[in-house]
Amino acid sequence: MRPASIVLQTLPKEAASGESLYERLGTLLGLKSALHSEVDLIDRIEKGLPIGTLQALRTRVGLTDEEIYSLIAPRRTLNRREALRQALSREEADKVVRIARVGARAQQVFHGKPAYAAEWLRTPHSAIGGRTPMQALATESGALAVDEILIGIEHGMFV
Repeated sequence: MRPASIVLQTLPKEAASGESLYERLGTLLGLKSALHSEVDLIDRIEKGLPIGTLQALRTRVGLTDEEIYSLIAPRRTLNRREALRQALSREEADKVVRIARVGARAQQVFHGKPAYAAEWLRTPHSAIGGRTPMQALATESGALAVDEILIGIEHGMFV
């Protein structure tokens, strides 16, 4: 696996612009059609996210294989899906979207600096019990806590 700082240099330049959270989310997932709302996300998840969204997320958020296997699904499951060209299950797609959403928010808060956002996601924070934000993404409650921290940072309330 390449270091996150090298991988993240491949993020398109438009990600540093004033994209909305949904536009950035679509970019991180490597989706061809734009996202504009939660309804768009629901539709995409119901249709089934392709296994390729994992590679896009890996590249654009800087996820390691270990993080993918611990946060989304075991290696064997994902290898089987890839070999059979199957879409992700709804549960797996939800987890992918959870990670992408927080990654998009972090990049937005840190002004399109994906390498800094990736570093922040891997730094322990007392506000989430000394966990890293990436560790907290294992649960929906953890993702909400990380999102609250990012919103606080965005509004000048440093944690």
